[in-house]
Amino acid sequence: MVRVQVIAYAPTEFLEEADVTIGRCRELVEKFSVTWVNVVDPDSRTLEELETLFACHPLALEDAQNQDLAPKVDVYEDVVFIVARTIVWAEEIDTDQLSLFVAKKFLITIHDKVFPQLEDVRIRLRKKNPKLLKSGPDFLAYTILDLLVDSYFPHLDRFQSLLDQLEEEIIAHPSGHGIASLHELRTDIVRLRNSLRPQRDMFAVLGRLEIPVFRKETRTYLRDVQDHMISALDSLDVNREIAASLMEVQATLASNQVNEVIKALTVVFTITLPIAIVSSAFGMNVAFFGFNTPEGLYLALAMMAVPTLALWAWMRRKGWF
Repeated sequence: MVRVQVIAYAPTEFLEEADVTIGRCRELVEKFSVTWVNVVDPDSRTLEELETLFACHPLALEDAQNQDLAPKVDVYEDVVFIVARTIVWAEEIDTDQLSLFVAKKFLITIHDKVFPQLEDVRIRLRKKNPKLLKSGPDFLAYTILDLLVDSYFPHLDRFQSLLDQLEEEIIAHPSGHGIASLHELRTDIVRLRNSLRPQRDMFAVLGRLEIPVFRKETRTYLRDVQDHMISALDSLDVNREIAASLMEVQATLASNQVNEVIKALTVVFTITLPIAIVSSAFGMNVAFFGFNTPEGLYLALAMMAVPTLALWAWMRRKGWF
């Protein structure tokens, strides 16, 4: 169900309302320096009102409803459309889309699910953060994007913890059972990196190009967010390489374990080979020296024991076991 929240403020004023209409939001734009309209799960009627009252481009509104777009920046006359993605890790790791429309006097955010980062920004505004209250919608957009990128790092730390745990399990139990978990984790890392990689270019566009909506001071802040984004992608690359290395280590340890088993079986087979040969020969139903006599038994035992002990001593001296 569609929900519309609005926060309007100026250096000396602050107003917050929930469950309002788009028309009411437009009224606040005329009265306050900055108006932040947050739309959750918009329907077609809400999008039409945003197009009519806030001059949002229909193509951008269509993209905002898509929810599967890669991060990007589009400039439509006086409104800048930004698509960013956040990391969501419940049972599986995934990303969600946050769409922003930034203009001279308003900021519109559109999303389907709850974004804790947006609530953090609301808390700062409720506490009358002086920097936010004195700045425009461009700085508010920067603050949201900055918190969005900062929220990546706890998830990256979780990746590192899972890799450390899998490494310990691999060393302790090199049987190859952990290869499936490693492959799944590496797949998640690659998928996440592919989803977030375009966001680095998106911040580069916002920080380098002279977009009228974003002041020079704000573009400086956005370049800092770009540095954080690069750091996050570098961490994903490192984790991907670690996962690939652990898969190689897992395969090597499993192969070594199989080789040790084969080596042990080979040693046992080789040592017991004289016993098998002599017992087979003396077990045949033919007449030979010592047949059905104690001397024959003693001879067979000697022919089994001497080569067996000689092979054991030779392999022992070679260090094969």
